[in-house]
Amino acid sequence: MDIRFVKQEDIDKQLYNSCVHFATNGSVYGYDWFLNATAKEWDVLVEVENDSWVSVMPLPYDKNWLGRLQLRQPDLVPELAVYSVKALSPKRIQSFWDAIPDKFRGGGLTVEPASVPADQGRFEVEAAAGSALLLNQPYEEIIGDFSPAYHEGLIRAEAAELRPQPSFKPEKLAAFWKEVNGSTATNEWAFHAMQRLMYQVLHRSWGGSHVMAGKDGEPLAMTFLVYSHGRIFPMFTAQSKKGKTVGALTSLWDNLLRTHAGKGLKLKKEEVVF
Repeated sequence: MDIRFVKQEDIDKQLYNSCVHFATNGSVYGYDWFLNATAKEWDVLVEVENDSWVSVMPLPYDKNWLGRLQLRQPDLVPELAVYSVKALSPKRIQSFWDAIPDKFRGGGLTVEPASVPADQGRFEVEAAAGSALLLNQPYEEIIGDFSPAYHEGLIRAEAAELRPQPSFKPEKLAAFWKEVNGSTATNEWAFHAMQRLMYQVLHRSWGGSHVMAGKDGEPLAMTFLVYSHGRIFPMFTAQSKKGKTVGALTSLWDNLLRTHAGKGLKLKKEEVVF
């Protein structure tokens, strides 16, 4: 197994993104444009086979208070992975973690469960939580085991006469998100980063925003969906206090589940409001 370390400035974008795109466990979070918008610095480990990159492992990092390099999970990136077109065997996963250069003294990442090594060594590796919600079934079966709170939210939403609205531009969704979450230094960074990401997605026609509003047209809940690798990735979801009172986000998700029922897609069940 030929695993090589490649610094960020030397990454072949075509080879890297092609590997993430065709990986059996590919994810929108792994693309270089997503990491460039969320991680200040990141390098990559590459498995090379016949001049092709068949596996890649992004290594986002920063410096600790002593100035030492450490792996660090980027904000707005829930999970990463060893992305591979090969079988994700325990041996392959361990080989990647063992190949991380010694200059990375510690830190950690949250990765999909299949990318967690048996021996974490000097790193703290957390398995991303979540269970798959398959949408290739009738709507009634999709929500069959949802909690009473979900259905109670739908009752409140119906009483409030909520209605979906056309998609908004990234600037409006980001402003709504910041209004809901408050203006802090971290949120100010996220405010700009999420706009860059949304425009990248729109440029590729991979998704868009979804809005639920009151009968007066006031936006109460929003989310931005990305479609990639047969999966729906909800991003930058926000709901106002008024929206929470009337079940706006629950109504938004219910509308999305109805329109996506019977399609060969999946998402994390925990990302749907209950």
